[in-house]
Amino acid sequence: MLVDAIHEACLKILHEEGHATLTTQRIADVAGINIASLYQYFPNKEAVLASIYEQEVSQSAEQTRRRFTELAQLSQDSLEKTLAAIIDIETTQLSKLYQMSPAFYLAYKESFDIHQRLDDLTQSLANPSWSEWFPQFLKSHSQRLRDGDLETISFIARASLAGNLQQAIKEQPERLNDETFKQELLTLLLSYLLKPAN
Repeated sequence: MLVDAIHEACLKILHEEGHATLTTQRIADVAGINIASLYQYFPNKEAVLASIYEQEVSQSAEQTRRRFTELAQLSQDSLEKTLAAIIDIETTQLSKLYQMSPAFYLAYKESFDIHQRLDDLTQSLANPSWSEWFPQFLKSHSQRLRDGDLETISFIARASLAGNLQQAIKEQPERLNDETFKQELLTLLLSYLLKPAN
């Protein structure tokens, strides 16, 4: 299919040549088509990138949905392992999207909200949204959590994770693949969530 060929050509250019060389003409050349054929589907290179990102976000949401059952089971057994799995899912998704085209991702990241896509997908299958599921998960470990309003604690924990990941993307995106960074995020969440040690 022509759209697939255009997608593949765009990704090949990004991986082998970099974002600076990405033009509609270059995409058409690598895809082996004339520029008029490309313009039948996409008005500019941003539209090609948006289409690729849309496809990737949908695939990521589907992969995460498949892991939801595994995560739900894990959440009953271990607070620490569940949080570590969430951090791993989040960093992997963000890193993959960012690495495709850093400049494009930073410019348009608000358009590619994986959590919203995942929420839409999981709710369509009668599962709770992320914001509903997380406090339920914490409640199942309430005997280990510090005192406080669970909804507020849940919100702050989710926002802290999201904020740290977005700051990493802006300042030091390589940290998304750094196991030390992931461990520190886990330590941060556990330090906030758990009762102080006596």
